[in-house]
Amino acid sequence: MGKALLYIITFCSITSCDYYLINPHKHHVGVIEDNSIWKDDGFELCFEEKIFPGYYGRQNSGFSKSRDTLNNYFNDRYDNNGFTNISGYITIRFIINCKGKIGRFKIKQVGPDFRNTKFNDYITNHILEMVKGIQTWNPVRFQGYDYDSFYHITFKLDNGELTEILS
Repeated sequence: MGKALLYIITFCSITSCDYYLINPHKHHVGVIEDNSIWKDDGFELCFEEKIFPGYYGRQNSGFSKSRDTLNNYFNDRYDNNGFTNISGYITIRFIINCKGKIGRFKIKQVGPDFRNTKFNDYITNHILEMVKGIQTWNPVRFQGYDYDSFYHITFKLDNGELTEILS
């Protein structure tokens, strides 16, 4: 009985260790490697070895104001520039560093059938620039410290119109 209890306590201690102690998640879904991304002048990570998922900490990373404010920001600024034949989803993935700055952007584009596609450069660049224009991001907070985290926003387009923002 004593040995079994010791094994259980040891197992629980090990599995509740720091997120990156057991498995550094270098190939975790959502991790944005430094290759195949847009370089951002001046963007620096605080902890290259610890980039958490945005939902991991006591305080999740993300836009520091309300979801309605985020939706209004994009809806007020979005302009399809006459491109009405575009439907599908554009996902902008990026890192929020411990200081609340964003960088390492990556874009994923899929059609309404969720197959990879390539939209007009104007639309993708316009959406990317809108995301870059937001200056109010919260880093993930864990054990009293702010850390870098990856985050994403997905934009649903229907006939060129921005119909939904998922974050």
